[in-house]
Amino acid sequence: MAAFLYRHAGSPAFTAPSASPFTDVPVGAAFYKEITWLASKGISTGWDVGGGKREYRPLSPIARDAMAAFLYRYADKPAFTAPSVSPFGDVPAGGGFYTEITWLAASGISTGWDVGNGVREYRPLNGIARDAMAAFLYRYAGQKEPADPENPAAGTVTVAPDVEILEPAQLQTAQVTSNTVVLPSDQATDIKPNDVLVSGITTGTPDGLLVRVVQVVRDPGGTTLVKTKPATVPEAVVSTGGLLEVTGTPVSSEFIPAPDVVVEPDAAPTATKPDMARPFAETSKDVFNKSMTFKKTVKGEFGKPDAPLTGNGSVTLKSSVTAKATAKMTLDVGFLQLKEASVVVTPSVKAEHSVTAEGSLKGQVTSKLGELNAAFTFMAGPVPVVVTAEAEMNANFSLDGNANVVFSSSQTVTSNHGFKYNNGAFSLVNDKPTTAGIQNEYKASASLTARASLDFDATIKLYGIAGITFGIGPYATTTITVTTASGEQLSWTCPLELGVEGRLGVTAGIEIMGFNLGEWEATVTKSWPLFTANPCQGTTVIQPPPTNPTPTPTPTPEPEPTEGNSQRYLTGGYMGVGYEVQVDGTVRSWGRNDSGQLGAGSMPWRSLPGPVPGLSGVKSVAAGYQTAYAIKSDGTVWAWGDNSTNQLGDGTTDSRSTPARIQGISDVIDVAATYYGAIALKKDGSVWAWGLYTMGADAMHAEIRPVPQPLSGLSSIKAIAAGSSSNYALKSDGTVWAWGDNGSGQLGDGTTTERLTPVKVSNLASVKSISAGNGTAYALQTDGTARAWGSNSWGQLGDGTTTWRSLPVTIAGLSGVAALEGGDGNGYALMKDGTVRGWGYNKLGAVGSGDTAERHLPTPVVGVTGAVAVSAGSACAYVVLGNGDALAWGWNEFGQLGDGTYENRARPVAFGVQGSPL
Repeated sequence: MAAFLYRHAGSPAFTAPSASPFTDVPVGAAFYKEITWLASKGISTGWDVGGGKREYRPLSPIARDAMAAFLYRYADKPAFTAPSVSPFGDVPAGGGFYTEITWLAASGISTGWDVGNGVREYRPLNGIARDAMAAFLYRYAGQKEPADPENPAAGTVTVAPDVEILEPAQLQTAQVTSNTVVLPSDQATDIKPNDVLVSGITTGTPDGLLVRVVQVVRDPGGTTLVKTKPATVPEAVVSTGGLLEVTGTPVSSEFIPAPDVVVEPDAAPTATKPDMARPFAETSKDVFNKSMTFKKTVKGEFGKPDAPLTGNGSVTLKSSVTAKATAKMTLDVGFLQLKEASVVVTPSVKAEHSVTAEGSLKGQVTSKLGELNAAFTFMAGPVPVVVTAEAEMNANFSLDGNANVVFSSSQTVTSNHGFKYNNGAFSLVNDKPTTAGIQNEYKASASLTARASLDFDATIKLYGIAGITFGIGPYATTTITVTTASGEQLSWTCPLELGVEGRLGVTAGIEIMGFNLGEWEATVTKSWPLFTANPCQGTTVIQPPPTNPTPTPTPTPEPEPTEGNSQRYLTGGYMGVGYEVQVDGTVRSWGRNDSGQLGAGSMPWRSLPGPVPGLSGVKSVAAGYQTAYAIKSDGTVWAWGDNSTNQLGDGTTDSRSTPARIQGISDVIDVAATYYGAIALKKDGSVWAWGLYTMGADAMHAEIRPVPQPLSGLSSIKAIAAGSSSNYALKSDGTVWAWGDNGSGQLGDGTTTERLTPVKVSNLASVKSISAGNGTAYALQTDGTARAWGSNSWGQLGDGTTTWRSLPVTIAGLSGVAALEGGDGNGYALMKDGTVRGWGYNKLGAVGSGDTAERHLPTPVVGVTGAVAVSAGSACAYVVLGNGDALAWGWNEFGQLGDGTYENRARPVAFGVQGSPL
């Protein structure tokens, strides 16, 4: 034992004494140097036999209690408070070597024997064999690391002493196969046989790395060939000190859309780090989060039985899908033995489908939405467990009948999928889904059976080796039947079922977690009906308008007395809608109308502006996600559109397609809208809020306010602004305060920490106006300096980079700025000379530069002079000219440019008339 500890200490330089301290260990005896070194360190001083003499008894067996004492002293008697209740039935509290034995157990070096009924024994007087001695020293040598550096309460994990965690620089030019790693020799000097090599996602290891070294072949000055075999997580993390729960941290997320699918800008866009093989994603609660829209028209065909649809009609399919997920791993390892391991992915899929059918149709249409590739890690202390996910999404629609019908459905489905191993038992996690946000709408003049569904199928891999497969498919099905009695109006029924189909299976590879399924195979398929209703039972049939009808003018009500507006006002909402306040105080709208956000009742989308009935005396409009707010000159606020998260402020979740006044709030001078809520500024300088996420974007801290309520901590406010899930207030002293989501640093306080109460934006003063986009904010200072902070994946901060900023930076090359405007991935500046500059995301022409090249610096919008106002929508923008005309450019999938078309425009076009680019 003396020799073991001496070698473990690195065989330190030591001169053995000329006179032995022990009567039974003569000078020069076997292991004399090691025994006297042990005595000099106070690790073992032997037995006092009287007369000033001591014995070491080198040939006597070592008891387990003495071994605990040796190691405790060898560790230099670390500070440790022994527990008041002994963890062992055979070691009484306060007994011999009690502190040393309980320290040994607390350090994970030995936990004794489990003898049943929750009792463990240490067996302190038993001798310790050489194999147990080796195990003790191996565990002692393990590195104790924080399980979660940001959470001290998470405890520690013990990393095996032969673990080599490779840095990205070592693997930059590495060549990795299933059983070899080739890397420059100067990067492999510390690698030796039997090491466990571990790496996260790097350029050389895109799927991570977890292998044990079999052989090392070195070529000095050249490359080193490392032959490997697969390792398991418990070989790297030998002890977790109990059950460890870890949340997945995103590394990358990439969506490859089908040609006819439009991907919405990310809520947390991805950037690229030099040492990463994949796009890098800022840390958030979701391991991926992607939104997309799809629109397709299919005509029925006669005489072609293989055609997707047969018949004489046509169908237009529209889908909006948001797919996101969180992930969690549990791990419990005790001394190289796996006790529990699980990996569970929790996808949440929001699917909005609309089916517009005309004529006789029968068949099914399946359209691929795209492929999603994501990577995330679970950090078990310093050891990354790398998980990659590959998913494919498809939209399916089936029809059977003869109809002129519109059927739309929306629901959000969340469920858990994965596996769990616990003390030799393996099971699949395939929980019953939950559903929320259910909305349905029908218009029909005949009958039809329609079914809309989404397939989300994924394969989850651990270190690039397949582990589990799962699929989640929210569906909506309805049979619409029109009935009539003699001399009566048509009426109809539409029994509806919403549900989820789930699939889960296991493939080879999860033995990487430390257990082997052998021949175990299983695939589980389940269908859960979650919601049934007949929302139109006995109602009168509403004839839907024909496809692409000629707009019929809607009579505009007589305007209320108003002081009028000095100029027209245009603004855009998230995802394809726009609004205009005219000089006479009336409002027009255009674009998509999924939730009644046009404010003109249930009607098709429109690409030219039309009136919002019942509104007059309006001075401005604020737009959120499928919701809009009109602020009248009398200080009242009117709202319409989606209300699934109380964003209409009326105490209900009933959506409305026409404006209604929000009660309980008055004297309002401005409203700013987030995705799912709003804030309002009153004349007294106070700020009020309603809806969802008004005090934080994270669902873990969601606060729902069904009706307007004042926000504490804010006073003397003169202006407000809102991004997708963050809020801003400009005080009369020129400072800016922010709260809500901060995943991209958009609160400007130098952190990415979500704030539930307002914090002051750092390094910013003398501000005269503010604006906000999706994850980005802008401020114009009184000296004309333009500042920005937050997300910058497309250069929307205008500083010439794509680096995200958690503190304000100066927008480059701008002077003589009259106003700043933030968009969804873009920034705009109205210059005092009447020109406009744009920058940021430009794949759909949102910069207005006449091309689609990404712009990281302010760039002139072509053909614009004499501008007096600029505003932004989702990847599009509007300007009002001094002569009263208006122009628009950018994304136009839903007709949101108001030019009578659905064509994207990279340069401005005349707004409100069917025209061509300037």
